[in-house]
Amino acid sequence: MSTVVGGWKVWSWGERAGVIVLAASVVLLVWAAFQYGGGQDVAFFALFGALVAGITGLGVHVASREARFRRQSRPCRR
Repeated sequence: MSTVVGGWKVWSWGERAGVIVLAASVVLLVWAAFQYGGGQDVAFFALFGALVAGITGLGVHVASREARFRRQSRPCRR
């Protein structure tokens, strides 16, 4: 089983969606951290939301990747 990523064509839609959600949550996390550091106490909720979205995105990506590896290792029946 090869774990090398060969580009976007190899990844399933779940893997792609997970990475997109994870990347967006990183941007939101950085923005919210600066806002919270600047004295905007309401930005704490954005920090919490970004953390939850990041964990969710990572989970979707890993679960989809594991499902793809399981499908590829299963023998084909015809």
